[in-house]
Amino acid sequence: MPRRATRDTKTPPLPQRAGIDPVAFTLPSDPGAALDIAGSTHPHQPVRTVADFLVARFYPHNPRVITDRLERGEIRTDNGRILTGDSPYVPGLTIWYYRELPEEPQLPDDLPVLYEDEHVLAVDKPHFLPTTPRGAFVAQTALTKLRVREGNPLLVPVHRLDRATAGVLLFAKTVPARGLFQTMFARREVFKEYLAVARPIPDPQVRAAALSGELTVRTRIEKIRGELQVRQWDQPSCERELLNPNATTGVRILTVFDAPGPHHTAGTSQHTGTIAPPAPGYPVTGERLALYRLRPHTGKTHQLRAHLHLLGAPIAGDVLYPKVLPPANAPELPLQLVAHRLEFEHPVTGERVRLRSMRKLALLPS
Repeated sequence: MPRRATRDTKTPPLPQRAGIDPVAFTLPSDPGAALDIAGSTHPHQPVRTVADFLVARFYPHNPRVITDRLERGEIRTDNGRILTGDSPYVPGLTIWYYRELPEEPQLPDDLPVLYEDEHVLAVDKPHFLPTTPRGAFVAQTALTKLRVREGNPLLVPVHRLDRATAGVLLFAKTVPARGLFQTMFARREVFKEYLAVARPIPDPQVRAAALSGELTVRTRIEKIRGELQVRQWDQPSCERELLNPNATTGVRILTVFDAPGPHHTAGTSQHTGTIAPPAPGYPVTGERLALYRLRPHTGKTHQLRAHLHLLGAPIAGDVLYPKVLPPANAPELPLQLVAHRLEFEHPVTGERVRLRSMRKLALLPS
């Protein structure tokens, strides 16, 4: 279908720069105490100006970072007032500025459009590309890349895919569309289907159930701040500990096949290569693998990865389950998980929208 230009505009206190939003910071009521709590070891003078605090808090060894920003008019208040080096410190004042960007490796940027109208944009995200800025990745994210490519500073994702997961990803193009589409996901009015490659479920009875029909997995999943893996309770544990399951997935094994040989080439656009054991995560040639169809009915963090791990079949290429692999031991093989299908009734037009990823899992036979 033809591409449509986005006409909505919005001017924040500072405009986006290269697709990246400015960040807000509220000046604390007691700047001296805040500097002590932050662990500042550099002696600081009494705070009289905004510049005094920002230098002492963030750049005591390189004050030019702050003074240069002030000279360029890059630190402003909520109402857009430009702060200077003489602007007095006002407790509770919210200021806006551009974050210092980390050095980032170049990540895949092929984001083909699957669907678009004036309200929403759907793309096919590659493996390894984060959805939104987080941690070490700010510019190298789907959101930032698309804002620049589409010339639309209002783009916002209405759901998330893990950095390691490829597939269908939806963005709202306007402010009114955000609430409509986010509500649609919150009400579980979206049909979602994933494909994954993992070893066959080891339990013969459970494996037979997943081969003959859809197996329902229900657990309780909690994401603890600072922990890479989620915590998970299976149904018996939930019953013993009087916990309510909050994560449900339908699991079906579509086919079982032999792992490709060492010269099989991964079928993704970047970060792929020859699959050669014994690197961590790679199957042995001829080892039995299974293609899984996963239909999540809830959207907990790492839900699909945790559920297959619970069944004894962690997804191939996973660096978190069953154990966290350090970067030096992480496989180049992408996580063998793709958001394959997404279907919903368009909240504005009422149209039934059916989206399908074109991404291919590297371990599937050609």
